[in-house]
Amino acid sequence: MITQIRMRNFKCFKEYELPLGGLTVLAGLNGTGKSSVIQALLLLRQSGLDEKGFPRVLRWQGKLVDTGSFRDVLYEGAEQDVIELEAEFDKIKRIKISVTIDDFQTPSAGITNSESVEDASLYRRSMYYLSADRLGPQKTLPFFEQGHESNTPLGKNGEHVLWFLETYGGKIISENLRHADADQTTLISQTNAWLKVISPGAKLEITPMPKADVALAGFAFSRERDVMTKPFRATNVGFGLSYALPLIVALLAAQNDDLVIIENPEAHIHPGGQTRLAELAARAASAGTQVILETHSDHILDGLRLAVRRAIIRPEEVTLHYFQRKGLDTEVTTPVIRPDGRLDVWPEGFFDQHEKNLSSLIAHQQDTGV
Repeated sequence: MITQIRMRNFKCFKEYELPLGGLTVLAGLNGTGKSSVIQALLLLRQSGLDEKGFPRVLRWQGKLVDTGSFRDVLYEGAEQDVIELEAEFDKIKRIKISVTIDDFQTPSAGITNSESVEDASLYRRSMYYLSADRLGPQKTLPFFEQGHESNTPLGKNGEHVLWFLETYGGKIISENLRHADADQTTLISQTNAWLKVISPGAKLEITPMPKADVALAGFAFSRERDVMTKPFRATNVGFGLSYALPLIVALLAAQNDDLVIIENPEAHIHPGGQTRLAELAARAASAGTQVILETHSDHILDGLRLAVRRAIIRPEEVTLHYFQRKGLDTEVTTPVIRPDGRLDVWPEGFFDQHEKNLSSLIAHQQDTGV
């Protein structure tokens, strides 16, 4: 598990050490540094390892993230032309990459490692990352295994989810993650059970077309007496099912000590579905998967608070980070979830807009009588 990420002169961070937990939530206003934390991890990931298990020089542009160049991500107030990224794993293994620009504008890198990190979660083939720009409903999706070391099993946009399900759909899912209404304990059955949280009665049907290296996704729906409709094309069904599908698969398929990073898990999903997906994320983290969520949704937060209250996950396994801009710098507040689901502190601006709006409505009613 990654226990800490340290950034120096990287984007909005002059120098900051951010602890990470079993389930970490990155929240805050737009442009405050949440995505920069994820980009730092992805830069380390896509740079890859050499044959001895040590990290290579940073690749600013790759399949997971494209940050431009050294100058594009150098902290604006940097006193030196140097960027440092460091990830720490379980207080034992550590990666540190320092990139410096010389007088000829040529970047050079210094790499400090205590030992090989080839077995670290950040570098496993089973590291799952789903970007905020993931695919919505498509007529077809790729149906082949992608083997790039810097990519992830489902693709960063979820484009390989149908191939993954068709290949590993018979895998038995951990008891802690199983939905009570599922017919079986397999990945495909559990995926369909969790999809019903998003759209009641929904069932995914995959039609491979191997000669064309694509597959069709269809969604059928249960009618009276459990009779299913014909499958409808994904493009003729709401966005939520297509957006939720790779999230559900990643959280169900990830193993102990794997890493799952998801940006905006709430996208195109109704509030009740968001709350239940947060529960699934909590179940995955409790089972040993490290989960990092970047979110703007109070329903995701509430789902995690409920998961703590219901003892699905221990409060110490959840880390909340709230990002705020202070001039050029970013400040991070870390509220703690108590066993009853309450927070020890509620910072100004931290998922409080609903209460502010409600207060304004009540005040207006009191002032006008309407």
